This record gives sequence, C-alpha cells and structure tokens, in this order.
Amino acid sequence: MAIQAEPSTLGVSFGDSSVAGGAANVKAIVHDGLAVEYLISDWRPLVAVELPSLERGTWRINPDGTMDTTFQIRPSVRWHDGTPLTMADVLFSLDVFTDPQIAHRSAAKPLISSFAASDDSTVTLHWSRTYVYAAEASGADGLTLVPKHLLEATYRADREAFLNSPYQSTEFVGLGPYRLVRWDRGSQIEFARFDDYYRGRSPLDRVIVKQIGDPNTAIANILAGAVDIVLPTGGTADLDAALEVKQRWEGTGNQVRIDAKPQFEQMEIQHNPEHARPVNGMTVRDVREALYRAIDRPALAEVMTHGLAPVADSWLTPNDPLRPQVESSIPQYPYDLARAQQLMTQAGWVRGGDGVLAHQGTGDRFDIEIRGNAGPGTEKEMNAIADGWKAIGARVELNLIPPARQGDAESEATRSGPRITSPSADLYYQNRLHSNQRATAANRFTGRNRGNYNNPQLDTLLDRMNATIDAQERINLHRQLLQLQMGDVAVFPLFWEVAPILMVKGVTGPRAVRNQVTANIFEWDKE
Repeated sequence: MAIQAEPSTLGVSFGDSSVAGGAANVKAIVHDGLAVEYLISDWRPLVAVELPSLERGTWRINPDGTMDTTFQIRPSVRWHDGTPLTMADVLFSLDVFTDPQIAHRSAAKPLISSFAASDDSTVTLHWSRTYVYAAEASGADGLTLVPKHLLEATYRADREAFLNSPYQSTEFVGLGPYRLVRWDRGSQIEFARFDDYYRGRSPLDRVIVKQIGDPNTAIANILAGAVDIVLPTGGTADLDAALEVKQRWEGTGNQVRIDAKPQFEQMEIQHNPEHARPVNGMTVRDVREALYRAIDRPALAEVMTHGLAPVADSWLTPNDPLRPQVESSIPQYPYDLARAQQLMTQAGWVRGGDGVLAHQGTGDRFDIEIRGNAGPGTEKEMNAIADGWKAIGARVELNLIPPARQGDAESEATRSGPRITSPSADLYYQNRLHSNQRATAANRFTGRNRGNYNNPQLDTLLDRMNATIDAQERINLHRQLLQLQMGDVAVFPLFWEVAPILMVKGVTGPRAVRNQVTANIFEWDKE
C-alpha cells in the first residue's frame, strides 16, 4: 500500500506524531489495543474480552461522581517476540500512559486517578469523574500497550531514551496481526504475518507500506502495478485524480471506493494574540464572522468533492440522528460579501486607496497567511478561500506544508493564521477546543487545541458533556455547545469529507473509518 507520510514512531507517543496522508494506518498493522473502532462509532474489543458495560457491572458510576471501568484481557495473546502478554504489561502500560512526563493528547489521561489488578487477567481503572468515552480511551488514540520485558528498564532510567528507543519504531514489537520485519526510513516498511496472532492467522503473507509523498506518483504506481492500494491522502483528497482513475478502470475489476467520513474540512483559527497576525484580526469575533461569510462554501464543496459531500455548518454531520433536534441551535453564516465588508468596518478595518484593508487604530494592513498540507487539492481549496477574502480587501499568503514538515506540532501551534485541517466530528464533544488541550511548550505542543482557543464557559459545557449519560440532558448540551462555539465563530467548518481508496482487482477489506483504513486489516485479503 502507498501512504503519503510515514509515522515517526509506533509507540506510546504515536497519538502526538504525524498522521498525515495515511501514517495513522501503519500502527494497526503491527499493534492491537484493548479495543478498536471497527466501524464509525462502533467500538469492539480486541485484546480485551469485552468493553466495559453498565449492564454487566464492569462500568460503574459511583455516588461521589467518580467511576470505575474493568477490563479482562484475553488469554494466549503474545508479543511478536513470542513472550505472553501479562497483566504486568497492562499495569506497566498504564503507568506510562498516566505518567505526567510522557506527553499524550488523550483527554482520558488526566482523568485516570488509579488502577489495580484483581487477578492475572483483570484490571480496574478508577476515574476522577464520569467520562462517557472511557471505552474509546482504550483504542488507538488512548492507552498503548507496552512490552514491559523490553522497555521497563529504559523507562525507569531515562524517559527520553524510552521515547526514542528503537522498540518504539524501527524495532517495534507489537501484538497485531503482522510483525515488523524491516523499516527503511523514507522508503518503505515491511511486515510479515504473525502466525501466533490471538485472533488466528491473517490471510496475507506480508504487507509492504511504501512512502510516496506525491499523490500523483502514488497513482502512477498503482496504474503500473507497483502497489495494490493507495490510501486516502487525508484532508482534501484528490478526488479529481481518483475519479479519473475510476473511469479509466471501468470494466477491469479494479476498484475506486469512495467512503463518506464523519470528518469535515475546516479552517482552524489561531486565537492566541501572541501569535495571531494581523493584530486585531482573527482574535476579534466580528472579523472571524466576516471572513467566514466571505467563503463561498457551496461552490467550494462542489469544486472540491464533485458534489459528493455536503457543506458543513458545524461539526454535526448531516445524517446525524440528533440533527433534527438540535439544528435550530446552529448559527448560520451564508456567503455574503456585503455583510462581510460591514463586519470588517465595524471591527475597525477599512479599505485604503489601494483597496487593501487597513486598521484605523494601528494602521496595520490585513496581511494573513493560510496554511495547509501540500497536496493536489489543497492549493485549489486555499485559492478559492483566498479569492473571497481578497474580494473584501485582505492580502492573502498561501503556505503549503510539504510532507516532510507535516506534523510539526510546535509550528502548527504557533502559526500566525488559520490552517486547513480535517478533524473527526466527535472531537468537538471531547476536547478539540478545551483550554486544557491548548498546545503549548509546557506540553510539548501535543494538545489537540492547536488554535489555542480559550473559553471558560465552553470548558464547563464540554466537561458536562463528557460526564453526562442521560440522553435528553445530552441533547440540551449539544444545543448549547453548537450555539456557543459556532456563535463565537471559533472554527470555520467548510464541507464534509469523502475518502477515495484505490485498489487493484482481488483486494478485499479496506474501508475508511475516520482517518484510518486499516482498523480491520486482520480481515484483508488479496486473490
């Protein structure tokens, strides 16, 4: 398979490393967690026997507001070096996961106050408060199981050496359906079937992941028969090329699968006045609304997705069962250049004689940078947005980030302007804009909130959402969150995403689940 960018690591800090262009897909090949998101919002146990359940008493809400979740691990699970997975591994992994010196973006990390094993296969986690996403915390973006026999000594001696150990990357030893054979940095990673896999032998003899940074080159490779699968590039996938290949392949048995995703293309705003430029720009709410109204989102969605994906007005998917009950709470900002110009004037930005906006108080020109990961669709998208902003007097610079520089967390957190990203919708109910997830030097810029948004009222609502189980009360919180975040124009949703997967004839199994195609790689086959 071809991916655009390889991961820097497969280990415990994987959630904080580059996932651009399919790199997140590599970990599922070689390593399993307690659970996996098998289908969208359909979490299933892997190493765990079952997920915590209120009905079965393995998920308990305590009178004081704390809670407990209990996992039982399967017997006969082995690391790729043949060593059995034990409860000692699980407890060591939890030590690492909850270690404040090990940065991790999971919202679950600070909520686990203690944990203990009741026998050789059962562990109970005690949470400082109710957290409805506890099962998900056991998946790829949460707890990573770590081989104690290989890494404990290094961990106890030196945290940096632990994070940089080859056992976290080029010599990785995991629990997944395929074991790492060879990793040639910048080129390819080779995996072989792990015959002692606890779910049974997987169908494929080997899997080779090739890093091909240019999507056009990746397509040329599959057309030439050099690869079997080209994974979605992430963000604005190159649908033009995928649909062209689909037409070219008609009648051949080769496949172009286009899956809808619960992810939306958005502009992530820089809210931190220390970094945001121009001064008095996007840190001002009226300016944000003006720039959002200056984007012709229906035209953008048509251009970018050939009409395959609808416009986004928030992080609530068009087919979400909750939408009819909460849709009236979503503030609307239709394309309106005249209204955008009025809002800029209200904020102190007036066109000069040359047509460029200048601030009446400071004299600054409205110079703004848009960032996005390089790809054949990204520049087209950025230009379409820039055209609307130029129409109201902004001067816009486009900054396309090459694959080698994607995933630089510090650069993303300290940029001066907005950047184009494609988050999962459910992150806006967890911690995407929570102030405790602001990406700063103190947490090595690993927080999800890389726009540095800070709103105490929002924090309170998000904390309540994460702790609320009652369905009707959650609907009320949905309404408040939509009204508050979109009322403040804290983010610019653009359109919903689709993911094209190119596969040669005979390949079965791949399908998009958020940014991951390999969640079910243990089922993949090739005739």
